[in-house]
Amino acid sequence: MNKSRSYSWRNVRTDLEKVLRELLLNKGWVEENRRSSAECWRLRTDGFMCIFYKSGTLFISYPDSRDSEFKEIRGIINSYVGTRYVPPSRDFLVGFDEVGKGEIIGSIILAGVRFPKELFDELDIIVDNVDTKRSHSINYWEEIYRELEGSKNNGLLFFTDKILPKEIDGKKSLNVILDQRYRIFIERLISGIDVGRCRLVIDDYGAGRILTDYLEGLKERGTEIVITGKSEDRYLETKIASIIAKRERFMELQEIGIHSGLGNAGDRKTLDLLEDWYRTHREWPWFVKRSFRTVKRIEEYINSEGR
Repeated sequence: MNKSRSYSWRNVRTDLEKVLRELLLNKGWVEENRRSSAECWRLRTDGFMCIFYKSGTLFISYPDSRDSEFKEIRGIINSYVGTRYVPPSRDFLVGFDEVGKGEIIGSIILAGVRFPKELFDELDIIVDNVDTKRSHSINYWEEIYRELEGSKNNGLLFFTDKILPKEIDGKKSLNVILDQRYRIFIERLISGIDVGRCRLVIDDYGAGRILTDYLEGLKERGTEIVITGKSEDRYLETKIASIIAKRERFMELQEIGIHSGLGNAGDRKTLDLLEDWYRTHREWPWFVKRSFRTVKRIEEYINSEGR
């Protein structure tokens, strides 16, 4: 069975809605009835569907076997609406992200990626509609991960690392730990290439002098340095790092034995698991961040039972 793929442009200017509709109609696309009040229009051609939503999202679905045809359509639409991510400005794109900082259970997973600018379009298509903000099954992440692994032969390089709960619970500041780990990651990812040909993007977690001084040195050698919030929404390199980190976190949760729930303080399944564990064992396993306020409240609550 032929796999269906999809791609979206978001926040498309409203004045382009009619322009894009006419563009596709002139190329032989056929208009269909809208299926919801959220749609401005819906067009179809052989195997392809395009919907423009009132929210400003332009959505296309297409068969995986028609990838080359989609790339042609994507290029034409990009010429009107622009690319979703900041286009490559250096020969090598390097990005970093971490997940698990706010979760009670599990390590903080760090990921770093590097790829040549020639791989930008291929990777953009692979990860376009991946939503890293929502919970998904391990199979969801594994499928995307396998596709990304397929790009290794074309120059995609990535590493992951863990900050264990016992490190987070220690006396050292978490931001200092992140500074140290990210510096090691950067050194590994830029090894063997001209740093002046690199764009390096880090999500803004509040980096300290350990990292910023090092980055300033790279900047003086010609590296483009970007430290910004919500970087995965604007930079493909951090989007891919976020996906890889998410997959590694779900792998760890599976190994721990958590097959449902998110591991954070707002998740009822996670809280029930922690309460049951502490009521039975009166101590915590390695994967619980004991310094978290919620964990201390559970201890106080259960230790007070029966008094």
